[in-house]
Amino acid sequence: MKTRKIWITLAVLGLVLAACAPPATPTPVEKRVEVTRIVEVTPTPIPTPTPRFMGVTLTLIDNPEGQTEAMIALQKRCEEQTGIRLNVEVVPHEQVRPKLLAALSAKLPTYDLFYVDIIDLPQYAAAGYVHPLDQFITPEMRADILPFAEKGVIYDGKWMGLPWKAEWMSFVYNKKMLQDAGYDHPPRTWDELIEMSMTLKKKGIVKYPMVFSWGANYEQITVDYVMLVKSLGGELFDAQGNPVFNQGAGVKALQLMYDMMHTYEIVDPAALTLIGGGKRRDIMMAGQGAFVFLWGTPLLVMNDPKKSPRAGEFDIALAPAGPGGPYSVAGPMGWAISAYSKNPEAAWEFLRCIAGPEGEKFMFLQEGAPPGWKSVLNDPEVAMKLKEAGGDVMLQQAAFLALRPALPYYSEWSAGVQKAVHEVLTKQKTPQQALDDLAAYTRELKAKYGR
Repeated sequence: MKTRKIWITLAVLGLVLAACAPPATPTPVEKRVEVTRIVEVTPTPIPTPTPRFMGVTLTLIDNPEGQTEAMIALQKRCEEQTGIRLNVEVVPHEQVRPKLLAALSAKLPTYDLFYVDIIDLPQYAAAGYVHPLDQFITPEMRADILPFAEKGVIYDGKWMGLPWKAEWMSFVYNKKMLQDAGYDHPPRTWDELIEMSMTLKKKGIVKYPMVFSWGANYEQITVDYVMLVKSLGGELFDAQGNPVFNQGAGVKALQLMYDMMHTYEIVDPAALTLIGGGKRRDIMMAGQGAFVFLWGTPLLVMNDPKKSPRAGEFDIALAPAGPGGPYSVAGPMGWAISAYSKNPEAAWEFLRCIAGPEGEKFMFLQEGAPPGWKSVLNDPEVAMKLKEAGGDVMLQQAAFLALRPALPYYSEWSAGVQKAVHEVLTKQKTPQQALDDLAAYTRELKAKYGR
């Protein structure tokens, strides 16, 4: 009994003590709180690289006709891209070659860049006036150049320039005028051209249907004479390089030039004061001519309503044919770097911008300057424009292209041709007299140069 009371008392005390004991401390639970911090970061601007040739000035010599609106725009664009400043010395057409040759022959760095015609390339390259470009030309560029254009920039296996206006002359006519005169086709022969021109005059549609520019000391005179000799079935030189233009077709060609101006009066005598293909084109667009030979792809401008008051009236046909065929003349050109330029690498950078595929595409789309690169011709935009501009007929004309003779004395000979033609057209000499004198002068040049 006593033992039971003790155990009860202990149990009660245990309960009391348990009740009085502090509560047990719970095990802490770790909690993670993610905090997102927004930090504003100012990006470091990427510096625009300074063009390698920033501050370099290059000089180009040109004539007013070469500095078209499109050409000036392209030059400015290339200045922006390269950082190079281009100084353009603009002089009258007849002064370009003498000033250029004076600087080159004196080995002066007066001009860094210049145009070179296919007829001048042998002389300039052989004299060492041109900086070869082989070190800059890539395999892609070699594969891209058109064979026709290549003839105007490669001499003795070396690249002497980049192609520029790889062109030939196209025969353009005003189809509306012919329709008004009762014709449904362009002239196919020189005889037919004369007949149609006489009809156009008689009906009062146009006073001088055939447009030429035969200003004094102008290369176009030689171009037109060479074309007519070939069209009439003749040659300028025999196999030994002796002149034969003072017989047969050579005499007939000069007589035809005289007759068109003075006998049939279908060429304006004012042609003797005109220089420039742009002036011939403008005469046509002013409605003062029905037929003309123009370089490049002239319909891009002539049939553009924004540029021509007679847009839609013009078309291209094969050149009128003589016994030799429907011949025109080829004349690819190039851009070259002077051998005496103090900045040939900068000149190359600018040249590549102007006359590379991108620059040539721009010039074609703006004013129809024929490109010398396959990639440009294959460009969809260019191909479409070319088709609209009579490209199919132009390609047919490519099978009938005369070339001016490759002579070491070409510049003197061409000046002699221009003088002879002017003597005939101003009635100082007969065609036979003028060409006999020219043949004698040519033999002197041949003896002087040894070939």
